Amino acid sequence: MALVLDTSYSNVFYTNVLAKLRSIITTDRACTVYVSPDYKDHGSYSIRLWGSSAETDVILANEWRKLYNVVIALYSTGEDGDEAFYEQFYSDSERLYQLLYNNTENAAASFPWHDGVIGEVLYDEFEGDEDAVDGLHVARFSFSCRISRTD
Repeated sequence: MALVLDTSYSNVFYTNVLAKLRSIITTDRACTVYVSPDYKDHGSYSIRLWGSSAETDVILANEWRKLYNVVIALYSTGEDGDEAFYEQFYSDSERLYQLLYNNTENAAASFPWHDGVIGEVLYDEFEGDEDAVDGLHVARFSFSCRISRTD
């Protein structure tokens, strides 16, 4: 039997985790939020989402539950040594943390998530080509949530 999107399977990771995170973030603040494994230049402020892993927690006869892990990278450019920039950068990261915390449950989706947890937040731990960008700063969040499906 052939699989048909939203009939015999759903793109849960993209639709119910990544796209929902993008919607939550852009509803709070107008900015570029994109899905990519790597940094892309989208101006002085942007947020990158990347689904890093998914693992099955529970499999029963008519139910599965998966843990989805996402890397959320907040990018901001500013002049090194400018304390006013750093104040805004830390404020922006705290605002994003609070927004994620406020959405630890997502009942509005077709497959709602629960147990949304923000793990560690790392500052200016560059990956790939990020350190080659003049004035770039990054706050990298680890976020995980669980989604259950019953048939």
